[in-house]
Amino acid sequence: MAVSRWVLLGAMIFVGASELSAETLYYRYPGVNGTVVIDSSVPPEAVPRGYDVIRVDGSVVKTVAPKLSDAELKSRELEQEVAAARAEADAKTRKWDQSLLLRYSSIQDIEVAKVRAINDIKVRISILKSNLSTIKQQILNNQSEAAELERRGQDVPSALVDTLASLRREVTTTEQHINSRVQDLSDVAKNYERDKDRFSHLQAQAQKRLQYYDPAE
Repeated sequence: MAVSRWVLLGAMIFVGASELSAETLYYRYPGVNGTVVIDSSVPPEAVPRGYDVIRVDGSVVKTVAPKLSDAELKSRELEQEVAAARAEADAKTRKWDQSLLLRYSSIQDIEVAKVRAINDIKVRISILKSNLSTIKQQILNNQSEAAELERRGQDVPSALVDTLASLRREVTTTEQHINSRVQDLSDVAKNYERDKDRFSHLQAQAQKRLQYYDPAE
């Protein structure tokens, strides 16, 4: 008798599971003229408008979003690009802030670093200008040598001609390096001033937090 009850219970569980797996689902989708349609399937022309898969009691099993138009897709892509750019900018700002707080303890520290960096660039410019002066003097010497040979009616050696050409190229390159270093002077000064402004902002924020901080809490 006990065995029969267990058999009956197992059969009931099997039937219940079968009924659950065979649950009837319906589709709810927007029809024409703003109507809402509930049917056993979704016609192909309605799929782009999106639909819900629902149970008999109206509870939603799954929602399929409407297909976006080209304009909506472009708008979403633009929003994503803007969000990505904003996130990248925020990440750079956080990295900048962390670097400032790690390297400096005061505005004076930044000013000292600025002076040191500018002086280093000035030294490099001075060296380049000295090199440029030496190269130009070599050119003058070689030009004088070539002129003297020509006055004597002698041919200027090809090696001397090549040397002059090489020295003139070196003059051009050195002048470009000098101009680049001069631009660095301006850029470095501006960057350090930006660091000072940002560091001041961070200090002000920290001071505000201290003002609102209650040690008793």
